[in-house]
Amino acid sequence: MTTFRLLNNVKSYHEAFIDFRAMRKQLDDVKVWFSQKNETLLNRLKSEWKPVSVTFESDKKTNKIPDISVWNYSCLVLSDRAKIALESILKNTGEFLPLEDGCWLFNCLDTIDGTSIEANGSKFKIDTEESLHIPETLNLRPEKISGKVLFKPGFAHNSFLICSAEFKDTATREELGGITFEEDLAKIFL
Repeated sequence: MTTFRLLNNVKSYHEAFIDFRAMRKQLDDVKVWFSQKNETLLNRLKSEWKPVSVTFESDKKTNKIPDISVWNYSCLVLSDRAKIALESILKNTGEFLPLEDGCWLFNCLDTIDGTSIEANGSKFKIDTEESLHIPETLNLRPEKISGKVLFKPGFAHNSFLICSAEFKDTATREELGGITFEEDLAKIFL
């Protein structure tokens, strides 16, 4: 089963940044690392959700606004068009929160544990105790990820997003730009 690590395509697209301060004011004791702890946001609302601002930035002024952008390591910022295209395959893997200007935050809540690692062909950096979660090479057991469309590796602090071919095929067919689909799951940067 082919899987892909999602990386922002910083060569051609801006990256999305959400106003986390405004977001946090609406939530009960949520820290910026909520996605790595795999915490739901909808259950932490103080009252009704009010969309917060999102900005798009990069070093190149010629870069385009993305349809999909990875934010906070393991969340997605989606254009309205991307949400419509991906909602049916993502609805059981996380939560959608509206942002300003027709964008959406998708907080992925599907995660896999260490039993999903294929021992043959996987290797982790072991320089320090803090680096134990950083893969040098990573292969996943097909039977453990079967049926998963978008998920995070719990064994790596839920610190990145992995998608299936179904997600990639849908995004490609719908011409949703902004991310790259990296087959090397250990690759950190584009």
